[in-house]
Amino acid sequence: MKNNLPSLQAYKQQYVTAKSLGAAMLACNAVLVPEGFESLYVLIQNFQRPMVTNNDAADVDYARGLQGHVAGVPKTSFESQWTMIETEAGIIAAFAEKVVNQYGGILPSAKVYDGFVDDGGGIKGQREYEILDLAVTFADGGGEIDSASRSQILQVQAGCRYMYFGNEGSLGASGSSEDIFANILSSALNNLGGLTPQSSSNSTVIYG
Repeated sequence: MKNNLPSLQAYKQQYVTAKSLGAAMLACNAVLVPEGFESLYVLIQNFQRPMVTNNDAADVDYARGLQGHVAGVPKTSFESQWTMIETEAGIIAAFAEKVVNQYGGILPSAKVYDGFVDDGGGIKGQREYEILDLAVTFADGGGEIDSASRSQILQVQAGCRYMYFGNEGSLGASGSSEDIFANILSSALNNLGGLTPQSSSNSTVIYG
């Protein structure tokens, strides 16, 4: 009996298509960098990668029993769970205390970088996401102590509510090739007198 399976040619075509879409992203290839606590990213094991989406669709009941739906408004408030590694220096406990005492429970912003770029000293990624007004809570305390656990690290769970408006929601956010603010400025100058960028130096663009 012969099975009805894809041919080698079909597999090759599928493989070529997969290569054109890019390599599969590893789940570990991203970091979360809280503003003011930039070194903390090495201790944040798990978090949610931001993504633009809508709220739940709304049901619509028309006459004669016809049922439909409409899309919800864009979602801006999100919730994530963090897993953090505590150190013998008590870094996570100190972080939790600063969030309450210095920031009133709300961190101003954080950046998520995904896609490894190079071995340089700075934190870089192929994509950058800015999340705002992070309400961080440690509902389970500072981690569960177990006197019988001699080969496990101490992990701390935290909940985080945050605002996210997408990469196009911030003026000056980097796009695929040019800066949004630079595009707006170029358009304004062209409307005034047809000026175009002539040269640039140290992030300064000269028009003429």
